[in-house]
Amino acid sequence: MSTLHPNAEASSVSTATTSSREPQRHPRRILHIAFWGREAQAHAAAFALHASGQVGWSERLQVSAHDLLGLTTPEQMRDWLRAELETAPTRPHLCLLVPSSARDAIASELQLRNALAEAAMGYQVLYGSSLADCVASAANAVALTAKAVLPSIDRACFVVSDTGKPLHPRMRSWNCEKCSDPDCEHRLFTDLLGAR
Repeated sequence: MSTLHPNAEASSVSTATTSSREPQRHPRRILHIAFWGREAQAHAAAFALHASGQVGWSERLQVSAHDLLGLTTPEQMRDWLRAELETAPTRPHLCLLVPSSARDAIASELQLRNALAEAAMGYQVLYGSSLADCVASAANAVALTAKAVLPSIDRACFVVSDTGKPLHPRMRSWNCEKCSDPDCEHRLFTDLLGAR
């Protein structure tokens, strides 16, 4: 495991209170993001570079990368994940799985998904045709997680402004005349007849 943005767990700013009108400072909450997969190092580094260009992200994120090299059995995966979670100072708020393009990585990635499910850890798989697409997907996931986890004062900076993609992607709209699936047509007409 390597941590790319080491931050203090909570950094507080002490100010001398001279009047009751000054806002009280609270310790800053840090969002822990974990990249998992054979190509996790490259994706985490690219995401860290992206985060450094976003106002307020770097000081509110701790990014780590976890490689899956040498893990071949489900038992090894569970033991490794348990050890990783026990040695980490805090559990990640968001686990991002980086699918590998190598065929032999599919089995270990499935084992990781099963191990994460057994450990009651939620995760999101990063898909994209390029590293930039995966970074944009990770940025969307981080922004959504920040809104759910961080207090409002700390999550205000987590908006995705430069990707051009919506924060909540819409379902793909599909025209029936473009679909040539006979089962789909059968279900459509059966449902229409049943509604009469």
